[in-house]
Amino acid sequence: MQVKVYVPKTVEIPSEYLPALVQRANENLGETGRAIAASRGHLVRQAVRDGLLRELDHLMSEDDAVDLYCDPGSEIPLEIENRTVTLTELLEALQNKKASWGIKSEDLSDKQPGITPRRRAA
Repeated sequence: MQVKVYVPKTVEIPSEYLPALVQRANENLGETGRAIAASRGHLVRQAVRDGLLRELDHLMSEDDAVDLYCDPGSEIPLEIENRTVTLTELLEALQNKKASWGIKSEDLSDKQPGITPRRRAA
C-alpha cells in the first residue's frame, strides 16, 4: 500500500526573490492569477520550479507540476493590511510598496509590507 505523507518542513526564500517569484507564478496561472488569492504555496511551488529550493526537486513532475502544499488542509491566502490579495495585487504591492496599502513613503525606508497568512477561526 502506498500512502503519500506531507511532512512539515521550513524553507527560506530570500525576500529579494519574492517579486520575481510572484510575477512568474502569476504568469503561469494566467487569468486565474487575477482572481484567486495568493498563498505561500504559490511562492514555494514557483521557487521549486525556478530551482531555488533544490532539496525539494523530487516533488516536481516532468510536466512542471509541483506536488507540495504549505498549509494542512488547504492553502491559506496571504493578506496585506488585513486584506486578502490576489497574485496580481501582491506583485503590485511588492513593486510599489506604497500608497494603495496606506503606507507612507517615509515608512518604507527600512520596512517591507506586512505579508501574513490569513488565520482561520478556531
